[in-house]
Amino acid sequence: MTVSASLYTIAVLKAKPGKADALIAVLETLAAETRKEEGAQEYGFIQDQRTPEVVLSYEKWTDAEAESAHWQTPHLAAAIERFKDLLDGEPVVHKGTKII
Repeated sequence: MTVSASLYTIAVLKAKPGKADALIAVLETLAAETRKEEGAQEYGFIQDQRTPEVVLSYEKWTDAEAESAHWQTPHLAAAIERFKDLLDGEPVVHKGTKII
């Protein structure tokens, strides 16, 4: 088994009723700024077809240090502040390395 040095993150975010469009607007800004970060190889979001309030993030970072630095950025702090009014519960975050 070969394990990648890259760190992958998938997060599940659920918008409050009627807040999906506002959440997506915040995520558009977050993605645009995050893609400028050193170490951000992929950073995007997928809206669930059956449950439009659910949005999945997908991220690929060069390594854990790059992903950790992301949590210190002003654009992520601003998004997290906005999430307080938009999300129905805490995001569920999964981090790991690619094994296959």
